[in-house]
Amino acid sequence: MTDTLLTPPTARNGGLWRHADFRRYWLSQTVSRTGTNVAELVLPLAAITMFDASAQQLGWINSAAFAPYLLISLWAGVWIDRRRKRSLLVTAEIGRVLALAAIPALALAGLLQVNMLIVVAFLLGVCAVLFDVSGSAYLPSLVGRDQLLDGNSKLQASIVVTNSGGPALGGVLVQVLAAPVVLAMSAVASLVSLGALAGIRQTEQAPANPEGRRRTLAEIGEALRFIARDRYLRFLTVRSGVNNLFFIARNTLLPLFVLQVLDLGSAVLGLILGVGAIGALIGAGLAKRLADRLGPGRVIAVGYGVASVVQILLPAAGGPPVVALAILLPMFFVSGMFMTVGNTNVATLQQMLIPRRQLGRVIAGMRTVTWGSMPIGALLGGTLGTLIGIRETLILTAVGFCLSALWIALSPIAKLREMPAAPQD
Repeated sequence: MTDTLLTPPTARNGGLWRHADFRRYWLSQTVSRTGTNVAELVLPLAAITMFDASAQQLGWINSAAFAPYLLISLWAGVWIDRRRKRSLLVTAEIGRVLALAAIPALALAGLLQVNMLIVVAFLLGVCAVLFDVSGSAYLPSLVGRDQLLDGNSKLQASIVVTNSGGPALGGVLVQVLAAPVVLAMSAVASLVSLGALAGIRQTEQAPANPEGRRRTLAEIGEALRFIARDRYLRFLTVRSGVNNLFFIARNTLLPLFVLQVLDLGSAVLGLILGVGAIGALIGAGLAKRLADRLGPGRVIAVGYGVASVVQILLPAAGGPPVVALAILLPMFFVSGMFMTVGNTNVATLQQMLIPRRQLGRVIAGMRTVTWGSMPIGALLGGTLGTLIGIRETLILTAVGFCLSALWIALSPIAKLREMPAAPQD
């Protein structure tokens, strides 16, 4: 069945905001990611405020949250390709509700400990693998190929805004509510997402007959070879792995840097991240127009380059609060905007390059590297923050960001003038 047949005529003629099922999918993604990203910041804040956690302990919490990308992504990708994607999105949301609800329940019982926060972070990470890879593989079956960039622009706006806005909201809420209460609110967000998914009416095409399937390891090997052979995907995979390693090392120390080194409150941390969300929203709106005018390759290189260079400003922040904010607010705004411009075009490029029947496992193979570096980055950030200091570690992470951007600038991706032709399925 072709992409055109999978997309209702009203959606093609009126745009994706008139595509009722896309709206429900977009709502599910947005609400779910908001709740998840609130929890992502509130877990380490709970460790700091309730247990006076160290940089090393924060490193363990963040490492547990992203370890599933390293441990199970490859197998999850093959498993996802064999099943309808919407049912897997529902499964992931149910898992999130149970994991998040455990925190306030344990707190009320007086049993909550730092080690339990680490366990919950790992369970949320397992759900995130399932939700992230299934969602990426589901979109091309929901909209037509000619609408992928538009769909990814809208979703990328939600992803990056919630990546910054979720923690921003979490920082503010923790200032006025107890951390376990905020985590319970995140569980409610997943329930809303479940309702939106249940409302999607379009029938998803079933995967190929299981009689023609090969062994799991053979399909994993096929996915990895596909990534290694494609000159665009292999550069993107290496770049994202390096970038994400330093990104999580930075984010592991960011709460301690703002709360302890700069002596600012969690609400100010929320403000800083919220400004990044505003920049991300603007970047999502610019992504398609810039790609049409300059070509996707140049836009990806410039987007990642600018977002990486401004990271140098983070460890330079200091002095009176007004001076620190005068550095941090523009930095997070610019970083959010240009990173979103790059990410939106990269998401579309990946979906253009990968045959649909392999989409889940190839994306999962890339996630194994690109997100699998995150637990290592979390441990690296926590360890270096303890050994050499928080500000000094942030200087090293800024250098790492710049190296990942230079890799893309020197790759064939920077020369890509238009999106490639559809692959043979």
